[in-house]
Amino acid sequence: MTEKTFQLMVRYGSIALGICLILNIWVVMRNVEVYRDATRVETQTEQMALRGQILQGVVQEFAARANSDPHIAEIFRRAQGTVAPSAASQNLNHN
Repeated sequence: MTEKTFQLMVRYGSIALGICLILNIWVVMRNVEVYRDATRVETQTEQMALRGQILQGVVQEFAARANSDPHIAEIFRRAQGTVAPSAASQNLNHN
């Protein structure tokens, strides 16, 4: 290695190291951001699945009591009555 090559390496090597350092920090910060977002989405998905299971359990419990409780049976009748006309109107629109 000559003196000229050594001087060029000293001059431009520190610049190259600085650029590599900045790029590495940017990549690490970007990956941290991606993993943080992925973790947040995974947590929200788990919460939605849990809510769905809870709602399904509530509906099953109400369905089991609908035969013995007239108030619950009335709620189901009203809910089915509101769903049926909209489904019928959709069928008419498609024909």
